[in-house]
Amino acid sequence: MKNIYCDRCSAEITDKSNLVITTYFLSVRAYHDRCYSKSLKGWETVFVGNEPINGTSGNVKAILGFVLAMILFLTSSLYSLIGIVALYLPLMRLYAWYNIERHLE
Repeated sequence: MKNIYCDRCSAEITDKSNLVITTYFLSVRAYHDRCYSKSLKGWETVFVGNEPINGTSGNVKAILGFVLAMILFLTSSLYSLIGIVALYLPLMRLYAWYNIERHLE
């Protein structure tokens, strides 16, 4: 089992309910719930995603992005480039689950 550490305080995250995953530029970052709220109050707000990618809203957005991408891929080759961009959020969500969340279950 892999240990998951908070990017702000470097303490180990042991409970999945205390985990918040965000994007920092193109990388995925794990925070404690309290550390995430502190990072939103600082200058890092410009770089840290304002919404977590784990949780209900992140899952819904990932599913909608995947459905949109599949529709664009099946429609025509002209829209397939937009479909690749629409796959960004589902792929980031899958990556976050594989590298972080599954180790806390």
